[in-house]
Amino acid sequence: MSVEVFTVPSGIEAMSFVGGGISGALHARERSMDYLGVLLIAVATGVGGGAIRDVLLNTEPVFLQSKYTLLGLSYGFIIMAVLGGLAGYFLARLVKQLTTIIFVVDTLLIGAWVVIGVEKATFAGLGAFTAIFIGTTTAVGGGLIRDVLCREIPSALMPGKWVALSALVASMVFVSVFYPIKYFSSTGQATAVAMVATIITASLLRGLSFRYDWRTPAAVDMSNQFRTWIGMKKAATTSSSP
Repeated sequence: MSVEVFTVPSGIEAMSFVGGGISGALHARERSMDYLGVLLIAVATGVGGGAIRDVLLNTEPVFLQSKYTLLGLSYGFIIMAVLGGLAGYFLARLVKQLTTIIFVVDTLLIGAWVVIGVEKATFAGLGAFTAIFIGTTTAVGGGLIRDVLCREIPSALMPGKWVALSALVASMVFVSVFYPIKYFSSTGQATAVAMVATIITASLLRGLSFRYDWRTPAAVDMSNQFRTWIGMKKAATTSSSP
């Protein structure tokens, strides 16, 4: 099964790995890790989503293969994540001053990660629903691994700003746009249009969720409403006195 198809520009891929490395390094610094811990978390965050994707697709993780290059560098995926980690470790104060820029880049990268994951799953011959799952997992996988290594509940799975939800909707947009256009046009054109639509969707959803403080809800218990809906009476809660 061949899955060696990448149409996402190398510059966008490089930004995604560097951005992941910076995010992981800053996260590790805030928990007072040493330089090895910071670099480990940085690399895990940068390449984690792609690693999970390739394991799910039953392929050797791309970042471990020297035949794949990024910006002309063998093992460029790891190198870019390490560069991001070094920036987060040695230039933490400067990086934190660029919070707005980092947020914008990180928001754009959600869509890029989704494209990389969904595209690879699609060209591997998987169905639409599986491709959506792979795309969403690729986008949030690095953060999941980062939080697990830091012994925290993954933030992407907690109530909060739209990160995983943006990735999920963007994955659905890619599939919804790709297949109809592919039917009437070429695969390359379908991929290009789907990629643009996906990145725009993910960026808009993530940006609007921060602008208007939209938050995903926590789990609720609707047992009583369900009983009422199906006509069940509540069980008596008091007992008769002797």
